[in-house]
Amino acid sequence: MIFVITEHRDNKLKSITSEALVFAQRVGQDFGQPVTAVVLGANVSGLADELKTKKIDRVIVAEHPDLAEYSPDRYVEALKTILGNEKPFLVIVGHTTQGMDFAPRLSVSLRRPLIAGCVEYEKQGDRLILTRQVFNAKMNMKTGVRGESPYFATASPGAFQADELQSGGNAEIVSVAVQFSGPVRRKLVERVEAPRGMVDLSAAPIIVAGGRGLKEKDNFKIVFELAEALGASVGASRPVVDSEWLPREYQVGSSGQTVSPKLYFAVGISGAIQHLVGMQTSRCIVAINKDVEAPIFKVAHYGIVDDLFKVVPALTKIFKDLKVS
Repeated sequence: MIFVITEHRDNKLKSITSEALVFAQRVGQDFGQPVTAVVLGANVSGLADELKTKKIDRVIVAEHPDLAEYSPDRYVEALKTILGNEKPFLVIVGHTTQGMDFAPRLSVSLRRPLIAGCVEYEKQGDRLILTRQVFNAKMNMKTGVRGESPYFATASPGAFQADELQSGGNAEIVSVAVQFSGPVRRKLVERVEAPRGMVDLSAAPIIVAGGRGLKEKDNFKIVFELAEALGASVGASRPVVDSEWLPREYQVGSSGQTVSPKLYFAVGISGAIQHLVGMQTSRCIVAINKDVEAPIFKVAHYGIVDDLFKVVPALTKIFKDLKVS
């Protein structure tokens, strides 16, 4: 069995759950293993009903008042009970802040290996080989799992495309009872959302990102204008954030957000490896830069070598005209 530990917020599944399920479906097909989604929470029957329509075999639901808000202690305790009864082959968790909070605790408590930040896998005979990127994605490292299962893996955001998730299933929903002992050592005190328009770039379908090629803060308005014409979100490279042109919430890269939109515009971004790590899995990358040698062109699907101050307003006008027509 392959288990996917789902991630949700405000009774909505996060995109990383779909990506992890794609990972699970592929491994399950290659290794002949059924796929099970695990939902922890309170009043999450709606999420279970949504998941049962995917091409998976089961949905395990564990509901308890203590699971209404995420708690690493409660997640680990609940999952140890579930995994102890089920004994799966592979457990997949999203490589997110939440996933990397509880997954290492869980794997250590069960004395099982964890391979973090997986971007691919392969089958060598009956052996599972997991690939993760190291040194800011300059190298791939392949790791063979061994010993007694379950094995734990976190799926790197953007490595598996959410829109490739197979549907058309009618999975069985199984409810399990969980009990907890001892106090919760960490409680949610307050949740502070990022200002509107800056929220969760990782889920944005279209992103227009600007770099220091824009020269100064006031020039960033052309990026916002293009984004508005496209119905897109706005991102930025680290130099932009370091120069305080935009808040940290906009940053894309190894020290910012990892994104994988359907369309990514890189405006005046040279393409330092730290930035590429955060956006190179985008489905379509359009780079606009007057430097033909800029590293961004190595990952771009389409490149425009010209002055961005001419190109971006022209593109904005085209997209606005298309909306009108």
